[in-house]
Amino acid sequence: TNMMDIDVQQEPNWMTPFISWLRDGIMPEDTEDVRRLVYRSNRYQFREGILYKRSFSFPLLRCLTPLEADYALREVHERVCGNHTGGKTLSNKLLRQGYFW
Repeated sequence: TNMMDIDVQQEPNWMTPFISWLRDGIMPEDTEDVRRLVYRSNRYQFREGILYKRSFSFPLLRCLTPLEADYALREVHERVCGNHTGGKTLSNKLLRQGYFW
């Protein structure tokens, strides 16, 4: 059976300017946005099609699209945590697994 890898286009989200800058060198039109992007982009790394955030206490954290973040939250909450986990505990578990949104 042949499998086809389909690159699903995502709606623009918070990662879009970082990916455009780090991958393609494309900057926003607004000079204030450019300044903010260049300042913050040194915390991110784009490799093999995936955006990562650098962290002091964790290895590279994979940045998630809104759809991926929703899936990861549901997966961790339902499988690992059960139904009684607060938001802070849930986010800490996701960070330990190497996710960032």
